Amino acid sequence: MSILMKQESLQTLRAVKFVLIGLMAFTVSVPAYAVGIDLKKIPKLPAREVTPEFTKATKLVTEESPYKDETLSYEVRLPESWTDNVQQAPVGSEESKSLLSNTILGILGRYISTPKNFQRSTFTVEALALDHEVSAQNWFVDFMVRNGFSLSALTEKSPREIEALYVQVDKEDTFVVRARVLVSSSRLVLIRHYLPQDNYDEEKAQQGQILSSFRLVNDKNERIEKQIEHGFLDQSYFNYPASWKLKERSVLSIERMMALLYQESLDGETSRIDGHIRIHVVSKLLKTTLAQEIERFNKETKIPGYKVGRVIEAMPYKYDASIKLGKTQAYTLIPDDPAKMKDYEFIVSVMEGADYYYIVSLITPSREQDFYMWARNMEAFKIVVESTRRSNPMPAIDKNDPYFDYLKEAQ
Repeated sequence: MSILMKQESLQTLRAVKFVLIGLMAFTVSVPAYAVGIDLKKIPKLPAREVTPEFTKATKLVTEESPYKDETLSYEVRLPESWTDNVQQAPVGSEESKSLLSNTILGILGRYISTPKNFQRSTFTVEALALDHEVSAQNWFVDFMVRNGFSLSALTEKSPREIEALYVQVDKEDTFVVRARVLVSSSRLVLIRHYLPQDNYDEEKAQQGQILSSFRLVNDKNERIEKQIEHGFLDQSYFNYPASWKLKERSVLSIERMMALLYQESLDGETSRIDGHIRIHVVSKLLKTTLAQEIERFNKETKIPGYKVGRVIEAMPYKYDASIKLGKTQAYTLIPDDPAKMKDYEFIVSVMEGADYYYIVSLITPSREQDFYMWARNMEAFKIVVESTRRSNPMPAIDKNDPYFDYLKEAQ
């Protein structure tokens, strides 16, 4: 296995490329995809703004603390003729903080229209408790694949929100479904408007405005799971999701330091690791070049039963301000026995700071093999890479601290 870096200039490291020995060096920049869905080929979904005419012709529907969870409180505007919420509240003890599942979508609300052309539209609000970092887009793509739906359009508004259009067939009826996915802290909310295909042309504008009018009353822009900070003595730092386990080698010298993060199997198979991340930190006091360190990394990295294949894509990560050069690419891992061995991907990030070189790598089930696992691992890897830094930021100062002015000036 060899991944080498080629310097565009002998004097600078401004431009870096990974080169596979024995193969032509090339980079294909593509969005994440799962089996049957290539987001590069999926068109964007035009936005539908809420108009004064729509507001005047609709009623405001609110739901407070569904599933005994105030973070799920929402409001939406629906036509006056639609029913109120016909979904029964879940049964549970009064002591339960939340009845929301982390495996099955819970229905918070269901609203039904009057018939048109002998068919009715339906609007639903569903939610799921999230345990691991995952983007709204990757969750939804996995949801489409698992359910066999035909995705027609998708727009990623942010890592926490997407809006999409797909077709769903229910027995003899065909629906054009417009959906939004919102991630608020550790809650994922899926809202869908099922519009009979026969009524689509006439009501598609209203469908879009209904979804646009939806909002979470207590939306929280927080991470899904807690992050843990790790420091190599006081030399370098990175953050990682709390669901991952850290195995650190004893630091005998600040010249070379290494840590391992791994994700245990979710299905209880203790013999299998569902993903692992290695972080290598190399001091410039050794007087080596970044190219030499990558060559050393190539020689020391062994992946039994696999060899590195083609470059899949380049990741446009946002590196810490202390990183003056960064490059991240994903490669296929080709198994020696494809019939018996799973497909994996190998992601490598090379960074250079003022005092250290950093090489961070991830081995994960491939996106075709297990898209959700791949997406979850990629989110963890992104957190590690984007938080890798030379120094630890000073903690925020409490304004009620009697020494606030002095501490602020010291910063």
